[in-house]
Amino acid sequence: MRSLSVAICLGIALVQLLGSASCVPSSEEAQVLRSVVTIETVSDIDAFRRANPELTVAKLPSTKAEVAEGRQQIVYTLGYHIANERLIGLSSDNKSWSTPQNVKLDLEYPTVGSGNVVSYVEVVVNQSTPNGVGYLVSGGVGQRHVRLVIEAYGTTYFNYNAAIYGY
Repeated sequence: MRSLSVAICLGIALVQLLGSASCVPSSEEAQVLRSVVTIETVSDIDAFRRANPELTVAKLPSTKAEVAEGRQQIVYTLGYHIANERLIGLSSDNKSWSTPQNVKLDLEYPTVGSGNVVSYVEVVVNQSTPNGVGYLVSGGVGQRHVRLVIEAYGTTYFNYNAAIYGY
């Protein structure tokens, strides 16, 4: 058991050197986030807010970059890394189509029950266009749940990796 704990700490320390969380041994594993990728969009965010007054819709900060010709990467973030946080949720998927599509990704943590307190969220999206936006729909940093909606417009593929950190 001690060697497993040391191995976990060494692995996390390596991740920390690469720019992620600090080393806190834990018997809990990160849960797989409930996520649904569909081909639909919220065409009018104001109408969506009026129809869902219980939700706190806020645009997520994002960084866009062309990683190769015809390949775009958009990184959506919420919060900041903090000491003693750990990875509490993961999700990833990829889809592709022969014609451009508008895509909506709905991510929610936790999938059931009460989760850990959220400190940082990062969703890395690779798609064929630079056109996309992300929203915090409910919960967030300092809370025990978070729901995000990420939209990509006119893309022929959609590949994402989401990671949620907390304590």
